[in-house]
Amino acid sequence: MKKKIIAANFKMNKTDEEIRKYFAVFLDNINGLKNRSSFQNLDAELIFAPTFTALCAAYKIILPYFDFIKLSSQNIYYEKSGAYTGEISIDMIKNCGCSYAIIGHSERRNIFGESDELIGRKIEAVYGECGLTPILCVGENLEIRNKNGQEKFVENQLNIGLNSIKGRKISSLIIAYEPVWAIGTGMPIKADDGEKIHGFIRGYVDANFSVEGLRVIYGGSVTESNIKELMAKPHIDGVLVGGASLDPKIFCNIFKLAAGLYGGADMLTANK
Repeated sequence: MKKKIIAANFKMNKTDEEIRKYFAVFLDNINGLKNRSSFQNLDAELIFAPTFTALCAAYKIILPYFDFIKLSSQNIYYEKSGAYTGEISIDMIKNCGCSYAIIGHSERRNIFGESDELIGRKIEAVYGECGLTPILCVGENLEIRNKNGQEKFVENQLNIGLNSIKGRKISSLIIAYEPVWAIGTGMPIKADDGEKIHGFIRGYVDANFSVEGLRVIYGGSVTESNIKELMAKPHIDGVLVGGASLDPKIFCNIFKLAAGLYGGADMLTANK
């Protein structure tokens, strides 16, 4: 069963102590969470991407719920070790309990100058290891969108970023479509437009690569008010939430709305 993805990217926020306080509230606000049988038929998976310094603290907290809550890093470097001050290796994040790694986020591309080629090397490194799934971020800026060039732009990002897996059979991949113009602006994409570009991404990857477990998710000003409309679209497999994920009660509600869970009784009958 291909599960929906509801992912939280904390970006450069929250210390270890703040992480512990966050999860104390978040877990308390999910009715029936400790009754693990409530989630046997749930077709949704939660992913949290805290800062590197908080990965181990977060892992210890979510470990009892690892059947449907997973951990991601916000970035990785493609070398296993060496003189790369400030970077973090795949082995290091795996040692902290990560199942996923965000690669090519627009803030890495635009603020830190990461190129498509560098992102492609990171994807290659992830698939050279075992037990880790990349969350590859793609998306255009407003100038390109206004010229209706988003599909060609995203196609180029995918072609270079995924070049290393051409001709290979891949068991899992998450692509996060994050239009730069929508991130943190309060201007999310219209659900119908999101459906169109997600369908394009899925079609392009299916035609050019061999990925069994492909999921295409959306990121960019996701809130409680637009989550249900986005998740109702057949080509949108989930969301990557930034600012709205920093409040545990708000993100809990986004999760419930995305997964169709509104209270204890609803959780017990969800997706049966």
